[in-house]
Amino acid sequence: MYDVLVIGAGPAGSNVSYQLSKKGFRVKMVDLKERVGIPNHCSGLVDRRVVDIVGEDLVIDRPSEAEISTPIGSFSLSSHRMRVVDRVLLDQKLAAMAQSEGTDLSLMTMVTDVREGSDGINVHIKSKNGFETTRARFVIGADGPASTVRRNLGIRAPKLLSSLQFDLARRSEKVKINLDRRRTPDFFSWEIPSGNEAEIGASGTNSEEVVRSMVGKDRVVRRRGGLIPIGPTQLGKGNSFLIGDAAGLSKSTTGGGLYAALKSGDALACAIQNGGNVLQEYQRNWYGSFGIEIRRDYNIRKLLDRYEKHYNLWVPLVSSSISGINAVGDVDYPSKTLLYMLFSSPLHFPKALKGIMSKSLHS
Repeated sequence: MYDVLVIGAGPAGSNVSYQLSKKGFRVKMVDLKERVGIPNHCSGLVDRRVVDIVGEDLVIDRPSEAEISTPIGSFSLSSHRMRVVDRVLLDQKLAAMAQSEGTDLSLMTMVTDVREGSDGINVHIKSKNGFETTRARFVIGADGPASTVRRNLGIRAPKLLSSLQFDLARRSEKVKINLDRRRTPDFFSWEIPSGNEAEIGASGTNSEEVVRSMVGKDRVVRRRGGLIPIGPTQLGKGNSFLIGDAAGLSKSTTGGGLYAALKSGDALACAIQNGGNVLQEYQRNWYGSFGIEIRRDYNIRKLLDRYEKHYNLWVPLVSSSISGINAVGDVDYPSKTLLYMLFSSPLHFPKALKGIMSKSLHS
């Protein structure tokens, strides 16, 4: 019997396995893939604080500018904190770290059922060796947006946006974000520098049409896609828990979930180590740290979904506040920018918000 069975060998699963194995727990981690990290479904744009956790050796680009385009004009933001990491190598490095501390890793393994009993949790899995049942004191679902563990626990799924990304054979110098609800009504499209390649993508309705229009004459090196969870859900039931994208813990404004994946695993590992009511302590740890920002980010997303289309009201306001936004802006903490806008423009922001709401009521 294992202490912990972790489903999913992505950053969330590998990090929590590493943390628990390092503390002496007997951990088994399983993943459906044949090789860790392949195929990769995510872009590699992160804040510098993620690199502080995973290591500078994974950085492949350091863009310092983000160009934001809207139907009525563009503006540029600068940041010395942006990094682009090799997502495949990141997954593999974290999994190797977990194994180095004693985690038992099984690939090409699929979970078919999770059942909690009085003496532990029975997890039915299918591997290349056939069907088997593995028992554990705790189960951690780190199996992404379409989590099988979440479904087996009967926990509602967050809203899921399909995303498509192409990697092009050309260099790009800056991050580009296109906010146009006429073309991408659910989210936005992007371009991210990635060494000698450029990552272009879009999420939600029309994503394939939009991405193909961005290719131009450049050669497509690879195509990949995935799901972005929008809005957090429950963190678990009984002695089964969800972390990272399985719990909907990505940022609803940008879709980025790497930092939340790592931090949610840290919060859960700490709760398991301390014993007692693990789920209750996990919730307390998470919402007492980065979880509060994920909730704020979801509320910002709901505002954007409703009011972003009124570009003529908010774009001039942002354009006039570029220097301040550059100073306080943080891709992992979008609420900092909103709070700056509220307090630095006490006269203009309420007028803009009033105008947005007025237009919304009459549209």
